[in-house]
Amino acid sequence: MLFPLFVVVTLLEIYVLVSVGDAIGGFSTVLLVVITALIGSSLLKHQGWSTMAKAQKSMAEGKTPAFEMMEGVVILVSGVMLLTPGFITDIIGLLGLIPLSRRYFINHILAKNAAKIFNQSGSVFIHKTNQQPHQPHQPQNEKKRERKDDAIEGEFWED
Repeated sequence: MLFPLFVVVTLLEIYVLVSVGDAIGGFSTVLLVVITALIGSSLLKHQGWSTMAKAQKSMAEGKTPAFEMMEGVVILVSGVMLLTPGFITDIIGLLGLIPLSRRYFINHILAKNAAKIFNQSGSVFIHKTNQQPHQPHQPQNEKKRERKDDAIEGEFWED
């Protein structure tokens, strides 16, 4: 599925670049591609730092920065799209850097793949066991107290 998509997007990019080159000239087309890459890299830097600040704020509040990590992935993919020469990939990359459309992408990806992720029969759950490494100088009652303080955190979504 990925290879045909790559071929189709590449052919469309070539077609659009040639069409734009015919309309405004070759030098102007190359200049326009370079300008969109510079604007995109500036937006990429700004949105990346903003997302990093939001993730740090979430962690400081004791929350898991899961959404911010998803935003980081979309920003990374958008940056790759912006650095790829072409107008179609630049438009997709710019949409990934706009916060409103980025949230739409993330919500769409999660909604489409949530059933696949949470209904897998081969999914793995990792938990702590009650076996602690042997510590010779610690009384037995303190070992039991440590086990009671261990907590396993998780998230649960219900439709």
